[in-house]
Amino acid sequence: MGDDFWFWTLTIGIAALGGAALSLRSIRIARLIEDMPTSRVRSAAQGYVELTGRGLPLAGTQNLAPLTQRPSVWWRYRISRREQSGKSRSDTWRTVASGHSGQPFRLDDGTGECIVQPEGAEIVSSESTTWYGDTPWPREPMGSGRSGSRDYRYFEERIYEHELLYALGDFRSHGPQDGADLQAAANALLLGWKDDQARLIARFDADGDGRIDLEEWEKARAEARLEAEAAARERPAVDVLHVLAQPDGERLFLIAALPPGDLAKRYRRRAIFAFVGFVAGVYAFGWLLQSAIG
Repeated sequence: MGDDFWFWTLTIGIAALGGAALSLRSIRIARLIEDMPTSRVRSAAQGYVELTGRGLPLAGTQNLAPLTQRPSVWWRYRISRREQSGKSRSDTWRTVASGHSGQPFRLDDGTGECIVQPEGAEIVSSESTTWYGDTPWPREPMGSGRSGSRDYRYFEERIYEHELLYALGDFRSHGPQDGADLQAAANALLLGWKDDQARLIARFDADGDGRIDLEEWEKARAEARLEAEAAARERPAVDVLHVLAQPDGERLFLIAALPPGDLAKRYRRRAIFAFVGFVAGVYAFGWLLQSAIG
Protein backbone atom coordinates (compact mmCIF):
# COMPACT_ATOMS: atom_id res chain seq x y z
CA MET A 1 0.00 0.00 0.00
CA GLY A 2 1.33 3.39 -1.01
CA ASP A 3 1.68 6.60 0.93
CA ASP A 4 -1.52 7.93 -0.65
CA PHE A 5 -3.55 5.14 0.94
CA TRP A 6 -2.33 5.94 4.44
CA PHE A 7 -2.75 9.68 3.88
CA TRP A 8 -6.38 9.30 2.82
CA THR A 9 -7.07 6.72 5.49
CA LEU A 10 -5.85 9.08 8.19
CA THR A 11 -7.63 12.09 6.68
CA ILE A 12 -10.98 10.32 6.30
CA GLY A 13 -10.69 8.74 9.76
CA ILE A 14 -10.06 12.09 11.44
CA ALA A 15 -12.93 13.68 9.50
CA ALA A 16 -15.33 10.89 10.47
CA LEU A 17 -14.39 11.04 14.15
CA GLY A 18 -14.65 14.83 14.10
CA GLY A 19 -18.14 14.61 12.61
CA ALA A 20 -19.24 12.15 15.27
CA ALA A 21 -17.83 14.27 18.10
CA LEU A 22 -19.43 17.47 16.73
CA SER A 23 -22.78 15.73 16.29
CA LEU A 24 -22.83 14.42 19.86
CA ARG A 25 -21.73 17.78 21.30
CA SER A 26 -24.37 19.70 19.33
CA ILE A 27 -27.12 17.34 20.50
CA ARG A 28 -26.00 17.75 24.13
CA ILE A 29 -26.06 21.54 23.82
CA ALA A 30 -29.51 21.53 22.18
CA ARG A 31 -30.92 19.36 24.99
CA LEU A 32 -29.27 21.55 27.63
CA ILE A 33 -30.89 24.66 26.14
CA GLU A 34 -34.29 22.95 25.97
CA ASP A 35 -34.17 21.52 29.50
CA MET A 36 -32.55 24.40 31.42
CA PRO A 37 -35.05 26.64 33.26
CA THR A 38 -34.68 30.37 32.74
CA SER A 39 -33.71 32.31 35.87
CA ARG A 40 -34.39 35.96 36.66
CA VAL A 41 -31.48 38.19 37.64
CA ARG A 42 -33.19 39.42 40.82
CA SER A 43 -33.81 35.91 42.17
CA ALA A 44 -31.23 33.73 40.39
CA ALA A 45 -29.44 31.13 42.49
CA GLN A 46 -25.68 31.27 42.74
CA GLY A 47 -24.06 28.94 40.23
CA TYR A 48 -24.83 27.70 36.74
CA VAL A 49 -27.89 29.46 35.30
CA GLU A 50 -29.71 30.42 32.11
CA LEU A 51 -30.60 34.08 31.60
CA THR A 52 -32.31 36.10 28.88
CA GLY A 53 -32.36 39.89 28.55
CA ARG A 54 -31.26 42.93 26.60
CA GLY A 55 -27.56 43.49 26.00
CA LEU A 56 -26.43 47.00 26.99
CA PRO A 57 -23.02 48.69 27.31
CA LEU A 58 -21.67 49.46 30.76
CA ALA A 59 -22.49 52.96 31.94
CA GLY A 60 -20.13 55.50 30.44
CA THR A 61 -18.64 53.08 27.89
CA GLN A 62 -19.05 52.41 24.19
CA ASN A 63 -17.96 49.35 22.22
CA LEU A 64 -17.77 50.09 18.47
CA ALA A 65 -17.20 47.22 16.05
CA PRO A 66 -13.74 47.98 14.57
CA LEU A 67 -14.50 47.61 10.86
CA THR A 68 -17.98 49.13 10.66
CA GLN A 69 -17.95 51.40 13.74
CA ARG A 70 -21.42 50.17 14.71
CA PRO A 71 -22.42 50.30 18.44
CA SER A 72 -22.19 46.75 19.74
CA VAL A 73 -21.82 44.79 22.95
CA TRP A 74 -19.66 42.17 21.23
CA TRP A 75 -17.82 41.79 17.91
CA ARG A 76 -15.33 39.62 16.08
CA TYR A 77 -13.47 40.50 12.87
CA ARG A 78 -11.01 39.02 10.40
CA ILE A 79 -9.10 40.59 7.48
CA SER A 80 -7.66 38.32 4.79
CA ARG A 81 -5.39 39.06 1.84
CA ARG A 82 -5.61 37.37 -1.54
CA GLU A 83 -2.49 35.41 -2.51
CA GLN A 84 -1.60 33.19 -5.43
CA SER A 85 0.18 29.93 -4.79
CA GLY A 86 1.37 26.89 -6.70
CA LYS A 87 1.98 26.38 -10.39
CA SER A 88 -1.71 26.90 -11.13
CA ARG A 89 -1.50 30.34 -9.50
CA SER A 90 -4.79 29.62 -7.73
CA ASP A 91 -6.10 32.21 -5.30
CA THR A 92 -5.95 31.62 -1.57
CA TRP A 93 -6.81 33.90 1.36
CA ARG A 94 -4.38 34.44 4.22
CA THR A 95 -5.53 36.05 7.46
CA VAL A 96 -3.51 39.20 8.18
CA ALA A 97 -5.49 40.63 11.11
CA SER A 98 -8.18 39.38 13.48
CA GLY A 99 -9.63 40.07 16.90
CA HIS A 100 -12.65 39.83 19.13
CA SER A 101 -14.26 41.85 21.88
CA GLY A 102 -13.62 40.99 25.51
CA GLN A 103 -15.28 44.09 26.99
CA PRO A 104 -17.91 43.32 29.66
CA PHE A 105 -21.48 44.47 29.09
CA ARG A 106 -24.80 44.48 30.93
CA LEU A 107 -27.68 42.05 30.56
CA ASP A 108 -31.03 43.52 31.68
CA ASP A 109 -34.02 41.17 32.02
CA GLY A 110 -36.45 43.67 33.58
CA THR A 111 -35.95 42.40 37.15
CA GLY A 112 -32.33 43.47 37.42
CA GLU A 113 -29.00 43.68 35.64
CA CYS A 114 -25.89 41.54 35.65
CA ILE A 115 -22.47 42.18 34.16
CA VAL A 116 -21.53 39.65 31.47
CA GLN A 117 -17.82 38.92 31.06
CA PRO A 118 -17.74 37.36 27.56
CA GLU A 119 -14.16 36.12 27.57
CA GLY A 120 -14.13 32.36 26.99
CA ALA A 121 -17.74 32.13 25.79
CA GLU A 122 -19.04 30.31 22.74
CA ILE A 123 -20.87 33.11 20.96
CA VAL A 124 -23.63 33.01 18.37
CA SER A 125 -23.94 36.46 16.84
CA SER A 126 -26.96 38.07 15.24
CA GLU A 127 -25.25 39.36 12.12
CA SER A 128 -22.11 38.81 10.09
CA THR A 129 -20.91 40.70 7.04
CA THR A 130 -18.28 40.00 4.38
CA TRP A 131 -17.07 42.58 1.84
CA TYR A 132 -13.97 43.38 -0.19
CA GLY A 133 -11.54 46.23 -0.73
CA ASP A 134 -8.05 47.22 -1.84
CA THR A 135 -6.49 48.32 1.47
CA PRO A 136 -5.32 46.42 4.57
CA TRP A 137 -8.02 48.23 6.58
CA PRO A 138 -11.41 49.11 5.03
CA ARG A 139 -11.65 52.73 3.87
CA GLU A 140 -15.09 52.58 2.29
CA PRO A 141 -18.38 51.61 3.98
CA MET A 142 -19.34 48.04 3.29
CA GLY A 143 -21.54 47.71 0.26
CA SER A 144 -20.39 51.06 -1.14
CA GLY A 145 -20.21 49.49 -4.58
CA ARG A 146 -16.86 51.00 -5.52
CA SER A 147 -15.16 49.09 -8.28
CA GLY A 148 -11.49 48.27 -8.12
CA SER A 149 -9.18 45.75 -6.52
CA ARG A 150 -10.58 43.01 -4.33
CA ASP A 151 -7.27 42.03 -2.79
CA TYR A 152 -8.59 42.20 0.77
CA ARG A 153 -11.58 40.49 2.31
CA TYR A 154 -13.19 41.90 5.45
CA PHE A 155 -15.34 39.84 7.76
CA GLU A 156 -17.12 41.09 10.87
CA GLU A 157 -19.85 39.71 13.11
CA ARG A 158 -21.64 41.71 15.78
CA ILE A 159 -24.13 41.63 18.62
CA TYR A 160 -25.78 45.02 18.72
CA GLU A 161 -26.80 47.10 21.73
CA HIS A 162 -30.34 46.39 22.98
CA GLU A 163 -30.55 43.00 21.28
CA LEU A 164 -32.29 40.19 23.16
CA LEU A 165 -29.64 37.76 24.39
CA TYR A 166 -29.58 34.22 25.72
CA ALA A 167 -26.79 33.26 28.12
CA LEU A 168 -25.61 30.16 29.99
CA GLY A 169 -22.88 30.67 32.55
CA ASP A 170 -21.73 30.95 36.15
CA PHE A 171 -23.78 33.53 38.09
CA ARG A 172 -22.31 35.22 41.18
CA SER A 173 -23.57 38.10 43.31
CA HIS A 174 -21.37 40.50 45.27
CA GLY A 175 -22.51 43.27 47.55
CA PRO A 176 -23.98 43.71 51.04
CA GLN A 177 -23.06 41.31 53.80
CA ASP A 178 -24.43 37.83 53.25
CA GLY A 179 -24.92 35.10 55.86
CA ALA A 180 -21.24 34.20 56.03
CA ASP A 181 -20.25 37.84 56.54
CA LEU A 182 -22.82 38.31 59.29
CA GLN A 183 -21.65 35.18 61.07
CA ALA A 184 -18.07 36.41 60.92
CA ALA A 185 -19.15 39.74 62.44
CA ALA A 186 -21.05 37.90 65.19
CA ASN A 187 -18.01 35.74 65.95
CA ALA A 188 -15.86 38.85 66.25
CA LEU A 189 -18.29 40.27 68.83
CA LEU A 190 -18.19 37.02 70.81
CA LEU A 191 -14.40 37.06 70.88
CA GLY A 192 -14.48 40.62 72.23
CA TRP A 193 -16.97 39.63 74.93
CA LYS A 194 -14.87 36.61 75.96
CA ASP A 195 -11.88 38.89 76.51
CA ASP A 196 -13.89 40.69 79.22
CA GLN A 197 -15.15 37.78 81.31
CA ALA A 198 -16.59 40.01 84.03
CA ARG A 199 -18.91 41.81 81.60
CA LEU A 200 -19.76 38.52 79.85
CA ILE A 201 -20.85 36.91 83.12
CA ALA A 202 -22.72 40.00 84.28
CA ARG A 203 -24.65 40.08 81.00
CA PHE A 204 -25.41 36.39 80.36
CA ASP A 205 -25.06 34.49 83.69
CA ALA A 206 -28.79 34.01 84.20
CA ASP A 207 -28.54 31.49 87.08
CA GLY A 208 -25.88 33.47 89.00
CA ASP A 209 -23.41 30.58 89.38
CA GLY A 210 -20.47 32.70 88.23
CA ARG A 211 -19.89 30.90 84.93
CA ILE A 212 -21.41 30.68 81.43
CA ASP A 213 -22.98 27.30 80.76
CA LEU A 214 -23.95 25.91 77.35
CA GLU A 215 -27.48 27.35 77.38
CA GLU A 216 -26.25 30.80 78.40
CA TRP A 217 -23.52 30.65 75.71
CA GLU A 218 -26.16 29.94 73.05
CA LYS A 219 -28.06 33.04 74.22
CA ALA A 220 -24.84 35.05 73.90
CA ARG A 221 -24.35 33.71 70.36
CA ALA A 222 -27.92 34.68 69.43
CA GLU A 223 -27.43 38.18 70.89
CA ALA A 224 -24.18 38.62 68.96
CA ARG A 225 -25.98 37.66 65.74
CA LEU A 226 -28.75 40.19 66.42
CA GLU A 227 -26.22 42.96 67.07
CA ALA A 228 -24.31 42.10 63.86
CA GLU A 229 -27.55 42.27 61.84
CA ALA A 230 -28.51 45.58 63.44
CA ALA A 231 -25.08 47.04 62.62
CA ALA A 232 -25.42 45.87 59.01
CA ARG A 233 -28.82 47.57 58.70
CA GLU A 234 -27.39 50.86 59.95
CA ARG A 235 -24.67 50.95 57.29
CA PRO A 236 -25.44 52.73 53.99
CA ALA A 237 -27.13 50.49 51.43
CA VAL A 238 -24.82 48.95 48.83
CA ASP A 239 -26.11 47.76 45.48
CA VAL A 240 -25.69 44.07 44.78
CA LEU A 241 -23.41 43.41 41.80
CA HIS A 242 -24.35 40.37 39.71
CA VAL A 243 -21.78 38.85 37.35
CA LEU A 244 -22.10 36.13 34.70
CA ALA A 245 -18.79 34.59 33.63
CA GLN A 246 -17.13 31.41 32.41
CA PRO A 247 -17.89 28.42 34.65
CA ASP A 248 -15.18 26.24 36.12
CA GLY A 249 -14.57 22.86 34.53
CA GLU A 250 -16.12 21.70 31.27
CA ARG A 251 -19.50 23.40 31.58
CA LEU A 252 -20.63 25.36 28.54
CA PHE A 253 -20.40 29.15 28.58
CA LEU A 254 -22.74 30.36 25.83
CA ILE A 255 -23.93 33.80 24.70
CA ALA A 256 -26.32 34.01 21.76
CA ALA A 257 -28.39 36.69 20.06
CA LEU A 258 -31.18 34.19 19.39
CA PRO A 259 -34.27 33.02 21.32
CA PRO A 260 -33.74 29.67 23.10
CA GLY A 261 -36.03 27.77 20.71
CA ASP A 262 -34.25 29.00 17.59
CA LEU A 263 -30.86 28.40 19.20
CA ALA A 264 -31.72 24.79 20.06
CA LYS A 265 -32.90 24.21 16.47
CA ARG A 266 -29.64 25.61 15.15
CA TYR A 267 -27.60 23.15 17.23
CA ARG A 268 -29.85 20.27 16.19
CA ARG A 269 -29.32 21.16 12.51
CA ARG A 270 -25.58 21.28 13.15
CA ALA A 271 -25.81 17.83 14.74
CA ILE A 272 -27.60 16.46 11.66
CA PHE A 273 -25.04 17.91 9.23
CA ALA A 274 -22.17 16.59 11.34
CA PHE A 275 -23.76 13.14 11.51
CA VAL A 276 -24.17 13.11 7.72
CA GLY A 277 -20.48 13.96 7.47
CA PHE A 278 -19.68 11.09 9.83
CA VAL A 279 -21.71 8.63 7.74
CA ALA A 280 -20.06 9.85 4.54
CA GLY A 281 -16.65 9.46 6.16
CA VAL A 282 -17.41 5.90 7.25
CA TYR A 283 -18.65 5.06 3.75
CA ALA A 284 -15.53 6.58 2.16
CA PHE A 285 -13.30 4.72 4.59
CA GLY A 286 -15.02 1.43 3.71
CA TRP A 287 -14.71 2.12 -0.01
CA LEU A 288 -11.02 2.98 0.38
CA LEU A 289 -10.33 -0.16 2.38
CA GLN A 290 -12.20 -2.35 -0.11
CA SER A 291 -10.27 -0.82 -3.01
CA ALA A 292 -6.97 -1.47 -1.27
CA ILE A 293 -7.80 -5.10 -0.49
CA GLY A 294 -8.99 -5.62 -4.03
